[in-house]
Amino acid sequence: MAREQEHALTAIETDPQPAIPSTATAPIAPELPAHTLYVMAAACGASAANIYYCQPLLGDFARQFGGTAQQAGMVATAAQVGYGLGLLLFVPLGDIVERRRVVLTLVAICAVLLLATAAAPTLALLIVAQLLVGITATSSQLLIPLGIDLTPPERRGHTVGVLMAGLLCGLLLARVVAGFVADHFGGWRTVFLLAAGVMIVLGLVLRAELPHRAPTLKMTYGKLMRSLLGLSLHTRNLWPATLVSGLSFGSFIGFWTVLSFLMSDYFGRGASEAGLFGIIGLAGAAAAPLAGRVSDRRGPGFTLLLALLLSMAAFALMWGWVAIASLVIGVLLMDLGVQSIQVAAQAKVIALVPEARSRINTIYMVVRFIGGAAGSAIAASAWTYAKWPGVCAAAMTGLALATAIHFIGTRRERMAINQPVPVAP
Repeated sequence: MAREQEHALTAIETDPQPAIPSTATAPIAPELPAHTLYVMAAACGASAANIYYCQPLLGDFARQFGGTAQQAGMVATAAQVGYGLGLLLFVPLGDIVERRRVVLTLVAICAVLLLATAAAPTLALLIVAQLLVGITATSSQLLIPLGIDLTPPERRGHTVGVLMAGLLCGLLLARVVAGFVADHFGGWRTVFLLAAGVMIVLGLVLRAELPHRAPTLKMTYGKLMRSLLGLSLHTRNLWPATLVSGLSFGSFIGFWTVLSFLMSDYFGRGASEAGLFGIIGLAGAAAAPLAGRVSDRRGPGFTLLLALLLSMAAFALMWGWVAIASLVIGVLLMDLGVQSIQVAAQAKVIALVPEARSRINTIYMVVRFIGGAAGSAIAASAWTYAKWPGVCAAAMTGLALATAIHFIGTRRERMAINQPVPVAP
């Protein structure tokens, strides 16, 4: 508790116009009911799915609009960039506005923008529409801090694991649904019409299920945004786990960005087959709660290192042996590794400053999706110039850098713990 209070005071002192919190910790609330937790997990998945429907459809976009692989890849990049912008603009509001209200508003706007995506007449407008969808698809990152607020400290890893399992199921099943619907039910436009319907239903369910939770601070939006700088500069132990997550996510999104091109050029398969790899990735999503429990027991550092090694092994296998079988094994290992990194890193970071969880989560997730957007753009370019070997080389480089950052961060944490406390004379 003393360490959390120290972090809280540091963040407040470094804010140029500080907040006015009533206490140094978040207010106590009843534990989150199990059925509500699972509804929130489903909502996380449905919201996050909106930025991944496009990935197995990139080949369809290129053919319909006459674009190159690199140009079509900008649709996926725009969705990632938009998500990062939405995290920056809207997720911090969870500290000063009731999260339920913000979530319901974003869900409604996202449904309208998905309808606009389905009607896009040109590739340029499709890119813009996906950028806007990404901005409003961020409700899951308001639900995760809400779940943590309503969970005892010793079970927060489990709660993050359940919510992330829901998010990851949505992320992975989005590709399966998009590929199948596009090939068998009227093309890619039908995919986004279906997604709009899902968001409408989601809004009605959340309106009935989401608990009310008063914000922890009284602060203007301008002060709120300025406080992000102080938190990012002075929150101890924030950056190593955040950068590791961003780099690993970049490798993950890079793979999915080029998968439809890989399946078409190397194996003569279409969007349905590319989307089916999402089913394999569900094993990684199913392991998210397990990763949360391992993080609770063994610590996030152990979980992060193990997950990074799994991710590098996945790309090494897929680089050295290009076959359907290697892709199946590689996707399984990659998803297990990247999702375990997400659970361990987010559980660690989001607990650093209790009364600023939404803003800490904003910093973490913005960096994560900057990594995703960069990974998408780099993978599309690598495919254009060096095909599959170039994509794997880029992913391995990012994961190697993440591993180095993890070792440096862990060493600094140990040095800080072992540093003797000066005794007053």
